[in-house]
Amino acid sequence: MAHFHMHLRMGSEIRPDIDGMDLPDLSAVMQVIRLAASDAAASPTLSWDRFEVTDDSGRLMAIVPLASLCGDAH
Repeated sequence: MAHFHMHLRMGSEIRPDIDGMDLPDLSAVMQVIRLAASDAAASPTLSWDRFEVTDDSGRLMAIVPLASLCGDAH
């Protein structure tokens, strides 16, 4: 099981995922991100650009644009 961090990017600002999650692989990370994107789309006050997924060492594993998951959520 690997430890992933799913940071939120909002323009030039980043909201770090300090705690992260233990998940088996990037496929499981995508499932978690899809759930979070669904919640974000329902909230008119959130305007995230994308998720930036890193491993525990800070290595960038994936960039997932929010719009690609739930249409134009902005």
